[in-house]
Amino acid sequence: MRAKEKGKGRSLLRNLRFCLASTRQCAPLLLPLCALSAACSAGTALLNTFLPRAAIDAILRGNARTLLLCVLAFTLPLALLGCAGGFLEKYIYFCKFRMNAYYLRRVAHKGLTADYCSQEEDAFRQLQAECFQSCNGNFSPFTQVYGVLTDMLLSSVGLCVYFALLVQLNPWLVLYLLATGAVSFAFNRRVLRWTEANAEERMACQQRAIYISGVAGNVAFGKDIRLYAMGPWLNAAYQNVLRALSRWYARYARKVFGAAAGDCTLSLLREGAAYAFLLHRVLAGRMGAGDFTLYFAAVSGFSLYLGTFLAQAHALGRLNLSFSHLHEYLFYPETYRRAGGLECDPYAAPQAIELKGVSYRYPGAQEDALFDVALTIRPGEHVALVGLNGAGKTTLAKLICGLIDPTQGEVCYGGVNVKEYNRESYYRLFSAVFQEHSLLPVRLAEIVSACAPEETDAARVEACLRRAGLWEKIAALPQGMDSQFGRAIFDDGVEFSGGEVQKLLFARALYRDAPFVLLDEPTAALDPLAESRLYQTYAETMRGKSALFISHRLASTRFCDRILLLENGAIVEEGTHESLLKMGGRYAQLFETQARWYRDPPAGEEGAP
Repeated sequence: MRAKEKGKGRSLLRNLRFCLASTRQCAPLLLPLCALSAACSAGTALLNTFLPRAAIDAILRGNARTLLLCVLAFTLPLALLGCAGGFLEKYIYFCKFRMNAYYLRRVAHKGLTADYCSQEEDAFRQLQAECFQSCNGNFSPFTQVYGVLTDMLLSSVGLCVYFALLVQLNPWLVLYLLATGAVSFAFNRRVLRWTEANAEERMACQQRAIYISGVAGNVAFGKDIRLYAMGPWLNAAYQNVLRALSRWYARYARKVFGAAAGDCTLSLLREGAAYAFLLHRVLAGRMGAGDFTLYFAAVSGFSLYLGTFLAQAHALGRLNLSFSHLHEYLFYPETYRRAGGLECDPYAAPQAIELKGVSYRYPGAQEDALFDVALTIRPGEHVALVGLNGAGKTTLAKLICGLIDPTQGEVCYGGVNVKEYNRESYYRLFSAVFQEHSLLPVRLAEIVSACAPEETDAARVEACLRRAGLWEKIAALPQGMDSQFGRAIFDDGVEFSGGEVQKLLFARALYRDAPFVLLDEPTAALDPLAESRLYQTYAETMRGKSALFISHRLASTRFCDRILLLENGAIVEEGTHESLLKMGGRYAQLFETQARWYRDPPAGEEGAP
């Protein structure tokens, strides 16, 4: 609803100013070239209008030389205008391609720099999907607008010229042509209003269709889709979305067909009455053959340009909706400080992170994911955060590293609210390994450094891979750490197991060398022996650093200075591993339940009594 309301709030004039300003910045020659193209087309149309009259008058005079000069006087300019128009068309196409790339870059940049909390809002994601889809292809709304403006300029010039001709013939005829055109425009305006009112429904369906098609083509989902025979289910879901889209477009087509039928009927009445008027004057002897051809062409041209102008005005209204969505997306409200905030120095003495009465509720949720959390992580302290799935562990981690801001309370660093810091500067304090990770199909060294090749320190990458326990695997590859990752793009790309990917992510966190390390279930895909070795690496590597370690395996919390048990969005127990076991509370129960599977295998399994 938010996207729709804001999109409708932007006027056509404001969107045109935004479009023209963007054009002057990226392709300053495009608008003058469009004006020249319109002038060439208008000149061609006018010459074609007056040529028949001049030729007929020359023929009636019986002067061959005059006829030849007349034809040359018209055909040479027509040829020159045609050549100029063809050249301009090709160059304008190139400029429009540049503009589409410009808008696509801005849309992509917004997605990369937007507040993380915006990424979790349905309204933002719908706008993002709509803008990416609009930029996809050579006929995007953001390139169509230049053709629409050119046609409207051409039509305006043509209407003015033909109006000046026809008003001398009969002013009432001109008023009749304009009145029927206004009624036709009203028909098309109703279609545009319906499109604006129902845009959110179409955007939601398109977003679901894009998501399902992405899942179907994602190799990561391939095993589950095949083993669980999910193909028919996904196909049925996709078909349901397509049917919903088809119903939307069927309603849209009915609206368009009704408007087109009314427009066609009015066009027949408009032109039929005008031609009947001209024939009446000829038969009455009040108009000669030359004048008849001139005014006949003028009526045809006026009707054509009027129809074109109204059609392009309707198209401009339709494109206005796309520009409204684009503008709303590009200028989506940002709540995090980017410029002017306090700076964080990752190499300065680390400060404590403190949560004061923090609560958080996700957009659209009915209940808080976290409630009244109070927590202090001192410099150099290793804190473990444990709890069942859905307890709010990852949400708390996002709050600490500044990806989201609390609904209530505040997160402070060094006694200052995180909201006062430059958010990009605050991010530099953290190295993180999340459950949901992203690895680009680039060189392994670039994945670890998260930098361009020329900025990557190869020796440092190797050291981090050794500390993460992945160097032997990578050194054995034909191209070593210069190997490309993934086979989605590269045929010779390497694929890693889940545990190896987590080691690669840990190497990336080591390379960043931030004062605060955040590990969200980093050993979930490892066997117990590998897990134990990696824990030792963590303890050695994070010495002197603050760390938040999130896990559902309670045995991994032994090396931490303090353990927090999170349940139903609140911290219910806190202490060291030994003190929590002595307490005999919820933590001890969970630990005993997990330990039982290692000490006493179930009957019937190897090692069972």
